[in-house]
Amino acid sequence: MIVLITGASGGFGKVLGATLAAKGLTVYGTMRNPVGREAEFPFPILAMEAGNDESVDTCVNTIVEKEGRIDALVNCINTMVIGSVEETSVAELEALYTTNVFGVARICKAVVPVMRAQAGGTIINMSSLGGLLAVPLMSAYTSAKFALEAFTEALYQEMKPDNIDVVIMQPVAMSMTRPASGDHLQLVQGVKDHSLSHRMLKRMDKDTRSSKLSPEMVADKIYSILLSDKKPLRVPMDKARAISIVKRLAPQFVVDRLVGGLMAKG
Repeated sequence: MIVLITGASGGFGKVLGATLAAKGLTVYGTMRNPVGREAEFPFPILAMEAGNDESVDTCVNTIVEKEGRIDALVNCINTMVIGSVEETSVAELEALYTTNVFGVARICKAVVPVMRAQAGGTIINMSSLGGLLAVPLMSAYTSAKFALEAFTEALYQEMKPDNIDVVIMQPVAMSMTRPASGDHLQLVQGVKDHSLSHRMLKRMDKDTRSSKLSPEMVADKIYSILLSDKKPLRVPMDKARAISIVKRLAPQFVVDRLVGGLMAKG
């Protein structure tokens, strides 16, 4: 099985690539500039800039020319900023969407014709709890995940006639060893000292460090999905299972109380 993992330079993407390679799958990972870092990975790492059509096409074509096919695509590219709607500039919002939404869409568009020509394949897009719950002070990130979920669900319906499976992964924050506050957590520019966004940053950092969901657990789940004959559209993990039910069935005041708890416990 030939697997392309985008955003494999660190964090979950790197763990996923190592896990799948160790299980015998042929893995290719991507990052913006792999020059000088190739030895860090137990799988080939290729250059890809998700915001550039030519870069994406070149990467996909390189794999197809060498392997003849791409059986699975796992989009792990992701960026996050924390800040209120007022604090977040349109430029910051656009930059996040360029990666988390438009980048994923661009990569899917490049890979779908390959999978259609080979009469099958699997596309997995990494969402999160943010794709289930619109979190205050994280409007840019959670709205992008909502958009990603809608895009992926539409793709799921479109690909059914072509024997291409499409899956949305919904893990909560994964426990990873990171520097203080985590290099994946950033405040938007110009946040004042008294802003509640600082509280949310600390809350997200705490949730990441205390999470019982490891990247290895999520990687193993993705491996089992890739080997499964029947693949679900959505795969909620850990707390995301309960929250998906609450969001779908509970009245709004229950959702409000749940979201309010995020703010109170920072």
